[in-house]
Order: sequence, then C-alpha cells, then structure tokens
Amino acid sequence: MTTPSRIRDLFVADVTRDIPPVVYFHEHTPQKLAVEVAEYIITGGYPEGHPGKQRIPEGIHEHYVALLNAIADELDRPGGPDLPTCWISGFYGSGKSSFAKLLGFALDGALLPDGRSLAEALLARDLSPQNHELRAAWARLMARIDPMAVVFDIGSVARDGEHIHVLAVRMVQKHLGYCTTNDIVADFELKLERDKQWKRFETVAQETLGRPWSEVKDQQMAGEQFSEVMHAMIPERYTDPMAWYTSRAGTHIRSESPDEAVKAIGDMLEFRCADRKPTLFLVIDEVSQYVQHHNDRTDRLRAFASALGAGLHGQVWLLALGQQKLDELAGQSFLARAKDRFPPKLRVHLANANIRDVVHRRLLHKHPDADLHLREIFNRHRADLKLFAYRGDSITADDFVEVYPLLPDYVDLI
Repeated sequence: MTTPSRIRDLFVADVTRDIPPVVYFHEHTPQKLAVEVAEYIITGGYPEGHPGKQRIPEGIHEHYVALLNAIADELDRPGGPDLPTCWISGFYGSGKSSFAKLLGFALDGALLPDGRSLAEALLARDLSPQNHELRAAWARLMARIDPMAVVFDIGSVARDGEHIHVLAVRMVQKHLGYCTTNDIVADFELKLERDKQWKRFETVAQETLGRPWSEVKDQQMAGEQFSEVMHAMIPERYTDPMAWYTSRAGTHIRSESPDEAVKAIGDMLEFRCADRKPTLFLVIDEVSQYVQHHNDRTDRLRAFASALGAGLHGQVWLLALGQQKLDELAGQSFLARAKDRFPPKLRVHLANANIRDVVHRRLLHKHPDADLHLREIFNRHRADLKLFAYRGDSITADDFVEVYPLLPDYVDLI
C-alpha cells in the first residue's frame, strides 16, 4: 500500500479543478455536456436496510426512475395523457437544473465528443446498488417513443411580455430548421407547408436566389430574400420583389392563442419529422419565476398545458422548472393556480438532503489505498475524535473516510 504524502493525493479527482457554480441551459456544446455529465452525481439508489437509504430515502436515482416510469404510464393510457406536463422543483443548489438539462439533451439524442450518447453517459453515472432500475425505466420509455427535446431557459430567450406558449412555438421553429432571424418568415414557411406549397417554394427559391433556401433562411436579410421568392412565386399578388416584405412591416408581434400554438407545434412536427413521428419534450427552466406576479402568464400556462393534452395526446410534453414545490401548501400564490395542470405523479421535488453524497463523491472520493490509510488513522485516533471532535462520539470509520479532511456534521450542515 502506498501512503499518500499530501492531502490532495488522497482523492480520485483533482480537488483544485474549476467547478462552475451554476448550470446554464444555453451551454450545450458536446464538450460542455461531457464535462457536466462527468461531474454529475446521481444520489440515492440504496436498497431497504442500507444506511444510505435512511439518509437519502429519495435521491436523484429515485426521482429519475419515478419520472420516467410515470411518463411511460401516461403514454400507455388509452387516448394518451390528459396533462402531459411535469413540474421539476427545488431551491437553489438542489440540482434541478442539472437534473432537467441532462435529461432533456439525453432525450434529444445529444452525442459527446467521444461518440457516446449523452443518455448512455448519464445512465453510467448511476453507481448505486439499484442502478438497474434506472436503466430499466429508460429502456421502457424509449421502447414507446422516438424522443426529441427543446431545452431552454425562459429568462434568457423570452421577449418582453411573451407568453410561454408563444415562446415555445418560436423555439420549436428554431429546433426544426425554420427561419431564425424573422418570425414572420418562419410563420409563413409553416403556412406554405400547410397549403402544400413548400416544395414549389424551395424550387422557386433556388431559381430566384441561385442557392437553396436552407442556406439563406438564417441570414439577417432573410425577410427581404423571402419577399423576392414570394414575388417570383405569386407575381399577381406580390407585384414587386419587396411587396411581401413591406406589406408586413411592423407586424412582428405574435399573438397565437394556446390552442393555436399547440396546433402549430403539431403541424411542424408532422411536416418536418414525417419520417420519424417523434415525441417532443419542451424542457423550460425558471418557469415559476417568469409567471409569478403575472396572472395572465399563469392563466396562459394553464391553458397551454390543457391544450397539449387535448390537442396532441402525449406527442408533446412540457417539463417546467421552478423553485417552489407544487403541493397543498401552495396557498394563494400562483402555484395554487397552476398546480392542477401538473399531475402529482409527474412532479419532482429535489431537496438539499443529498448534499453529503454529492460532496463525498464529487470532491472527496478517495483512492483505495487512501481509504485503507484513513481507516488506520481512524482506528489509532478514535478516542481523540470522541473527546475533541464535533459530535465525534457518533463518527464511524465509513463517515470518517467519506468526508475527510472534514467532519461528517460539517458537511451535513452545509
């Protein structure tokens, strides 16, 4: 056995590495996702009778398993779910953003730089005795759907006064390859598809612009170029190249109702994904902060949730994040108005109770040789720990090794 000469040599991971304090939804390059999933700790997963089960009866493992199985249960219902809506809550530091972000991009089929799927990397992070439960829950859901996900933080992309259902349409348009620089153009692309004029438009665009529309649609002047194509396509209506563009000047504010938004999302999936018929997950961070103190936003969120179930029957799911837990203690806040649109079995609330496992496994996990060395130290100094250490009489050898050079209760009280 090699005895470590420095404290830093005890640990499996470099304790001096940079660990970002906040997870951002807009950071989703393969490299960033690889770093985040490598750092992710799936807590819980202990069998009954295990000491860890008493400390963490419901960890990340249990929440993932419950949520994935609940979604599968709802998809198995005749006619699909009435409310395909999940609420993921937890206060700052609970890990709800990492929980939802990694799940969302795993559902979207994200790949890591080494070629692995994010889904497989995430499942591999469950090192618990019950890890087979998570793999089984994931496999069960994947057997029922071909998933796709649109993952975003509403605070970073919402425009002034924009309702969540309107924002959802815009983000789905972006994900499915509609024009990203001009909302009116994106809406008209869908109209052309609905009128079965899209193939003709693409042909005329190639002839008029000298290149495919797919190479033009994201340019800043896409609106003007779309107008040129519409003139060439329907000259009797748009009598000069800028006629379409000028006729819509100043009409950039979108006003879809929740029902219309759901219809638009369903149609976009039908036209752009006809070969795969995916199930779409809208994973939206900071929803509670966005709608609270705005009754109109809350009412539209409620209407959007209902319309998803009534209109698409489980083809599109809403996974909304918020700090507050939806329960009987919601009182008269916006949560009381919204909670009936998020079924109890589709709610996840992450508590801070698993912080010791996170600290231990992410920062303080020891090499095998260090583990043996620390147990020898513990046995030599057990009497001193009982006499001088904070609550030292309750420290076990496992406790000592897990959180050294700290004391167990220091971690538990963070």
